Formats: sequence, structure tokens, C-alpha cells
Amino acid sequence: MTLQIWNKLASSDPKYLKKVSFGSRSFTAIDPQYQVMKMTEEFGPVGEGWGWHNQTEIVPLANGDSAVLAHVTVWHGNQGNMFGPFTGCRKFFDAAKGRLAEDAPKMAITDGLTKALSHIGCDADVFLGKMDGNKYHQDSDNKSGSW
Repeated sequence: MTLQIWNKLASSDPKYLKKVSFGSRSFTAIDPQYQVMKMTEEFGPVGEGWGWHNQTEIVPLANGDSAVLAHVTVWHGNQGNMFGPFTGCRKFFDAAKGRLAEDAPKMAITDGLTKALSHIGCDADVFLGKMDGNKYHQDSDNKSGSW
């Protein structure tokens, strides 16, 4: 009973996953719109059966850059059933280039939301490392929907 929601949300459809590499670092990323769809299937429309609140702040850094932080708190069932906040962070202003990253606030919210949703089991297989390597491509037609 205590893992009922976790088990329903844990399995990821490989068609919504992609490998991401940054130098020597490599990981599997989840399409955030897919996560919104999964939560909507489980709890109902955003704002009715589940949703989130966020507070963003811009933090100046010593080198002249700035970062945007998004503190995301998720709820499901009713708005009193909240957990979080989980913080997403992105570079907002690059002083050396004199450039603003216009999508940084949205990306920071998405990062915080993805991390928050992982704590109720949404796409837990990815966060537990079960989708690393090429195996998940072979298993894409063999999904059980539970663990």
C-alpha cells in the first residue's frame, strides 16, 4: 500500500528518454512533458489533482555572472498534501559573454519539478540507474508497468 503511487509512476517509456553527455559525464534524461502527462494520468489535470508552486530568485555570483534558482514544491490529491521545495538552478547571466539566458528561469523550474517528482516515484527507474546503457532500448516493447 505504501508504494502504490511509486509503483504506478516508476516505469518509464523509453521513447521519452534520451542519453545526454557533458564531457565525461553521461546520463539518461526524461522528457519533462512526459512527466506532466504521467502525473495527469494518475492524479488529474494540473491545478485540480496535482500541481506545483515555485519561487524563483536571481543570485549574483562573484565573477559577475548570475544564477536563477527555482524552489519547487509539489502537491497531489489536494493542495495541503505538499512536499518540497526542490531547487533547480541555471546560469542566468554570463558576464564574460554579456549574454542573458532567457530560458534559464523556465529550465530551473523544470529541473526542480523533475527532481521533486522523482521523490514520489515518477520515472524512478531512471533515477535508480535502471535505464542506463542500451538495455532499455531492447526492453521498450516489454514494459510491465510495475517493478
